[in-house]
Order: sequence, then C-alpha cells, then structure tokens
Amino acid sequence: MNKPLDKALINPPELRIPWGLAERMQAQLHPEPFQERFAFAAARPLQAGPAQSQATLLEQLILVADDDYERTSSAGLALTAEASERMNQWAVKLAANGWIAVHLHSHPPGATHFSATDDAAESQFAAWLSEQGVAQFWSLVWPRDGAPRARLWHQGVELPARVVLGLAPVEPTPGAMAPALDRQRAFGPALHQVAEELSIGVVGVGGLGMLALEQLARAGFRRFVLVDPDHIETTNLNRLPSVTQRDIGRPKVQVGKRLVRQIASALGHRPEVTAYPRDIYLSGAAQRGLQRCDLILALTDNDLSRTMALQLALDAGRDYLQAGTDITLADDGSIAGLRAEVTGAETGRYCPICSGRLSPGQAAVEARAYAGGHIAAHAHAAGYLPDVAAPAVMGLNAVAAGMLVTEIQRRAAGIGVRDLLQVDLQTGEFRAVERVATGQACDVCGAQPSPEQAEFASDTEPRATSEPNQQVPPTMFDTISSQPARKEQRIMNEGKNRPQKASRSRGHNALLRDVRFRGGDGAHQGSAS
Repeated sequence: MNKPLDKALINPPELRIPWGLAERMQAQLHPEPFQERFAFAAARPLQAGPAQSQATLLEQLILVADDDYERTSSAGLALTAEASERMNQWAVKLAANGWIAVHLHSHPPGATHFSATDDAAESQFAAWLSEQGVAQFWSLVWPRDGAPRARLWHQGVELPARVVLGLAPVEPTPGAMAPALDRQRAFGPALHQVAEELSIGVVGVGGLGMLALEQLARAGFRRFVLVDPDHIETTNLNRLPSVTQRDIGRPKVQVGKRLVRQIASALGHRPEVTAYPRDIYLSGAAQRGLQRCDLILALTDNDLSRTMALQLALDAGRDYLQAGTDITLADDGSIAGLRAEVTGAETGRYCPICSGRLSPGQAAVEARAYAGGHIAAHAHAAGYLPDVAAPAVMGLNAVAAGMLVTEIQRRAAGIGVRDLLQVDLQTGEFRAVERVATGQACDVCGAQPSPEQAEFASDTEPRATSEPNQQVPPTMFDTISSQPARKEQRIMNEGKNRPQKASRSRGHNALLRDVRFRGGDGAHQGSAS
C-alpha cells in the first residue's frame, strides 16, 4: 500500500472549505424551488506535518451554466457531453499545475449520502483520470437538508474523508473532555476536537498576545507556535499575566511557552509549543513554522509584521485573524476612545488590507527601520518611526483578547463567523459585521467585487448595530482567486476558459488608508507602538 493510503488509514484526509465560500456554495447548490445542481472547483493541497491529516483547501468555484445541463430536476441531473468533456480536461490541467479537481453536487431532502449512481459515475471517472496520469480528485455531496459529505478518490480507490467548514469539522468526533473544561460544554463536541487538534501560530506575545494565549490555553487549545523577538521589560509588568520581576530580560515567547505548559498541566493536557524569539520579517524558520499552523493570529503593534503574517497565512492556505486596541487621545490629552477590534481574512473575499484594517503604506514606512543607516535615521527624524510608546492598559487588551478567543471558539464550534468586530468602551458603541464587502479588487486576497456590492465604509468608527450578511450572490460563473497574496492569473477564468497556471509574482494593493486599529498594545497616531 502506498504512503497516501497508509496515512489515510490513520488520519482521514480533510477537505477544508472557507466559511464564506461554503455559504455561497450552499446557496447555489440549493436553489428555490429545489433542483439538483452541479459545480466544479479547484482545490490546493496544503502542507501537512507528520501527525496532521492530508488537507486540501477548496478555493476556486465554477458554477455550471444552465445550457450545460442535459437535464436537472429535484431527483437527479445530467450534464451535456460537451460540458462533461470540458470539465474532465480541466481536471487534467489542474493536476498538471499541482491542484486537485473537486466535483460538487446537491441531493434532495432525505438523500444524505452518496448514491449508487454517484458511486458508479465517480469510480468510472477516477479510472479515467488514472489513465491520464492523474492520481486524485475530490467529490462532495451537499444534501438539501443535511451536512456536506466528501470523499477523496486516490488511484481509483475511494477514501472516506472529513469536511471542515472554516475551523469547524462537519461531523466532530466525540471525545472525553477534561473535567476542568466542563463549563464550556455549551459549545459542543466540535470545539473540543478543534482545541485538541488545531495548531495556532501567535505573532506577537505582548500585552494582547499573552492574554490571548492564556485564554486559548485555558479553553483547551494546546498546540502553539510563538513568534516575537522582544524581551520582558518593566513596562510589561502591569499588562502580562504571570510575569514577575524575575522575568525581566527573558524572551516573551519563552514566558508564553511556560504559561501554556502551566495551564496544560493543570488541565491534564500535553502541550506542544514551539517558540521563536525572532523577528517574523527576518526569520525564515519562524515563517516556515507559522505556515505549518492551521490558524495564524497577528497580535503585534505594527502594520509591517501584521502584513507579513497575513501574507504567510494566505500563501499557505491558513486561517487568519488579527486583534488590536486603540486608546485615542483628544487634543487636550483626555481620552476620546477606548477601542478594541477583531477581524480576519478569506481568500477571494476580503482581507484587512482591502477592508482598510491594514495600511501597506504604513508597513512600507515601518520597513525603513530594517534598512539601517541614513534611511532609518531619516525616518526617525521625520517622525515616521516615533520612539514614544503608545498608551496601553491590561483591561482593554483583555477585552480584545476575549473578543478574539470567543470568535475562535464560535468558529471552531460551527456557530458562525463574523468578519469584523469593534467596540468602543468610551462611547459604548459596538459594531459586528457578518460579511465584509469591500467593493474593490484586491491583489492580496484576490477579492473580486460584484457591481452590485455596496462599498464598505472607509472609516473605522464603530456603530451600535449588528449588520447582516453584506455578501452579494455570485454570478453564474463567479470565481474565487486561486493564489492569495499574489498578483495572479486565476486558475479558472470566468466562463468556459481553460485553466491557466498561476503566476507566483507578489502583488501590491494600492489602498493606503490611515487605520487606527494597528497595535496589540494600542496604535496611537504620533507615537510608537
């Protein structure tokens, strides 16, 4: 038996689907009145560690046009010979570029599994692909009244697989929960499984990062990669949990590692923590370690490191979240705002750059510090790299950390996903955006706006509202970007074009907005983070 099959017997392969894309898939596969629908997709294999499942990320979706159906009804469908041949060739071309084809279709109420017709057709297709030198393809069925199910065909052999929507497994495996975690049982078995398996990269283990790390560890998460070049200083003593005078001078990641181990010991867990006391911008080892994680959290106090973390996440097909705080001062020095924010990114839909949460211009300015010599000196003299630390307090950091960890728990439990959360404790305003619609193309995440999309508000002022899904249903041949964080040719162009190999050159977003929410320890205009 070959290695992929051996590994599949231990860890079933996973088909991961971003939450927003899954919502679109469900809407398109389940029209009203219901008729069975078919879609073709491209998925990219993800790098996996020795103990991780073989994971594939579904990224590119192409819906079948009406004239591609020979027939379709509530009880079945058939594609035309021309459409079938075209998609067969797409599958071969995708494989030549390192991608895997995915066949998706819906079933009527009551038909919750693959049918005998599905088995025969897919087995025949798998045999044909093997003759073309293509080893694998994915198949997914989404019943009208049930959860999606998937299987991986490998060299003509069917392998049962798991479906993960966002961070949440569709069919979580029940397991014994530590008695200390009994009070979070309301989140269900999915959170317990995800906490046990998920690997989380934490970029920035400072005033916000250390609090988030503690809360995640106490929620049962045990696998971490920590990245931060800084050491404990006197000004950290009022904001970092478990830190004492004896820790001054120690790397923050080592203190964070110790904290996770202490909590894991109390919970009866076996922690797995890798610490990189390195700069994410300079350390290749830290970057590689982060890209092996399932989720990357950017909790630093500058745009450059956050932008780097975002690019690493999108390039590797990993989930991404960032959190920050801001203490805004009025001209007379009084406090005008006490704000906390959590936001994320999804390939082909939105990211902190196109939604105005990160500024490439500010990141470019901050990169001058690495140039050294007169370039860095000029940046400091001009005030671009100020030396005055931003105001920060533990209470506000704890609010941001709590918002972040609760959002992770909601996503892991399959409760839902919010793209943006903001709160201002000074004004009492709160804002929750279910789906960000930026209304513009983005070379970083590959977002492609629809003409009908309303432009997302450019300001960052919170509002006391909870906004519904702002996402507009895609057109019949709407596609998702194939290469996040790259200036790419989409691997499937709109309509019935042939697949194209994606370019690997890095793109740059022209959006240069001033964004207040930049720092884990606060982001204050005119002061260093």
